[in-house]
Amino acid sequence: MAHHAIIYGRINGATWKTEDFYKLHQLNLSVINSLPENDTDFPYINKSMFSIPDDQGTFRNQVITFGASYKSLEYEWHLWIEKFESILKKLFWFDVIIHAEFEMMGTYNYQWSVDNDQLNNWYKKSPDPISEWNFESNGPRSFLNELNSNH
Repeated sequence: MAHHAIIYGRINGATWKTEDFYKLHQLNLSVINSLPENDTDFPYINKSMFSIPDDQGTFRNQVITFGASYKSLEYEWHLWIEKFESILKKLFWFDVIIHAEFEMMGTYNYQWSVDNDQLNNWYKKSPDPISEWNFESNGPRSFLNELNSNH
């Protein structure tokens, strides 16, 4: 029997120095636009799952929203997090919040916060995306132990 999961949240996109305030926003937009139209490897993460407002919906910080529903994601949750974090490593952001509602496993919140040592690199001529962060959650990164103990 399949169970459903609903995953949604937002990425709080960073701003750059005042000479080109929206430079990091444009770089984030390029990353999201480069995601596949159709992902061939479950758990799927594709371009249509993200939304980025235009200039009228952006004051300082860029809010990139995300949402999708999945079949039986609890078995592959650890892979979804790895895949999502590989996207985060290409983006410029301050923090990320994901809400995960699993029919079988419950509801959890996941949060990534930029490591403060990363902030200075954004002022370089060619800034680097976030590569280190702090992770907090009231849920597991993997449900495999719980799922295996129920069988």
